[in-house]
Amino acid sequence: MENPVEQINQITNLDDFLTFVVQLAMDAKEHPEEWENTTITDYLGQMASWIDDCCGIEDDIDWEKVDYKTFAKILYMGKIYE
Repeated sequence: MENPVEQINQITNLDDFLTFVVQLAMDAKEHPEEWENTTITDYLGQMASWIDDCCGIEDDIDWEKVDYKTFAKILYMGKIYE
C-alpha cells in the first residue's frame, strides 16, 4: 500500500474512499505482519480508542460534522452483507 496518509488526504469522493477501503483490505491480507490489530475485535476496539483519544486533538477533523449514523451503518453492514 502506498503512503496511506497521502491516500487519505487525496480522498475527495466515493470512488476514492472505496479504492482506499479495498486497498486497505488487500494490505491486511498481503501484509498481516504490518498490522498491529489483526482481529476484528482488536481493530474495532482500537478504532474506538483512537477516536476517543484524538477527538480533541485532531484539528483536521470537524468532529461535530462527522456523519456518525452513516459511519455506523457502514461498519454494521460489513458484518451482515454478503
